[in-house]
Amino acid sequence: MSKINHLILRSFRCFESLEYTPGPGLNFLIGENAQGKTSVLEAVCVLLRLRSPRTANLAEMVRFGREGFGLEGLLEGSAENCFDLTGNRDAADRVRLSLSCIPPVRALRLDGVAQLSSSEYLSKARIVWFGIDDLSLVNGTADLRRKLLDSIGLQKEGNYGRDLKTYDRALRSRNLLLREGRSRREIEAYNIPLAEAGERLMAERKNIVSGLAPLAAESCLKISGEDLLISYIPGAESPLLESLELSRNEEIRLRQTRVGPQRDDVWVKLNGIPAGSFASEGQRRTIALALKIAVSGLLTRENGIPPVLLLDDIFGELDRSRRDALLQGIPEGSQAFLSTTDLSGIVLPGGSLIHQMERGNLSQLA
Repeated sequence: MSKINHLILRSFRCFESLEYTPGPGLNFLIGENAQGKTSVLEAVCVLLRLRSPRTANLAEMVRFGREGFGLEGLLEGSAENCFDLTGNRDAADRVRLSLSCIPPVRALRLDGVAQLSSSEYLSKARIVWFGIDDLSLVNGTADLRRKLLDSIGLQKEGNYGRDLKTYDRALRSRNLLLREGRSRREIEAYNIPLAEAGERLMAERKNIVSGLAPLAAESCLKISGEDLLISYIPGAESPLLESLELSRNEEIRLRQTRVGPQRDDVWVKLNGIPAGSFASEGQRRTIALALKIAVSGLLTRENGIPPVLLLDDIFGELDRSRRDALLQGIPEGSQAFLSTTDLSGIVLPGGSLIHQMERGNLSQLA
């Protein structure tokens, strides 16, 4: 499943009720600020991935004066010829996702069937989100770039989520013992499980960056003609178990684990220069967008189906040539939701749909 062809919001953010029928390609939401454009994109993200890129607090997404919110969407797969014997599109190629939430409790349904676990629900779609905060991927702290790697790893096939959870659990326990000044034997009891999960996690992140780097370079070159280089910097320079032993005295002094995936980073260079220190506002936006388009390409390569792209306030400081190049660089076959205040002078790809957002209402423009 990869494309959403109907979306319903109830008591979500500023919306009492909203129904939206996007197209399979590029969908532009235009309008003045504070009209609800970002909230529509956020709703798609929450429906498909059960988390918001704007807040971890479920209550913040509930319309003022209401006790909960509901989201519903109909997803269709990407197969062009998935029809039954009567000539109608195969119902197996469709699924209806429903999320209802009265914070802190949420309920999930697939085709009306309640889900006790989120695993099957989350397997139905992948997304790539871009928002104004993503400019900090270039010059912000390393934890933002680690979160980008985690968002990719958690949407790929494999055991990334399990390894991340195992490592985080062991790290919290070990750091608690360090803060409490517990004995060396108690602390080192966590070294082996921490090192085993950490080694797997660092190997997975290295593979992600290796796959992402050429795609990001290609995307940046298309948008701006500039050379983008990203590289993985592991949080331990030697085998993790050995690094833990070498850092023992420093850990005891600082009372925290000093090596491991929690200190991983991704270096970003533009035209051979560290982008975090020297990139302009427009270059930062270009780099962040190139990274997100590269993520889309990487996830598409994983299972052959493009993820849904959610690109908020997409144009910002980009000049006209970069805007046009960006739209042309969106992977073929992708469904994308793009919000902006103005499309003047922008060359839109064929098949694009434009909806005007005003006071919480959507209207399709000719």
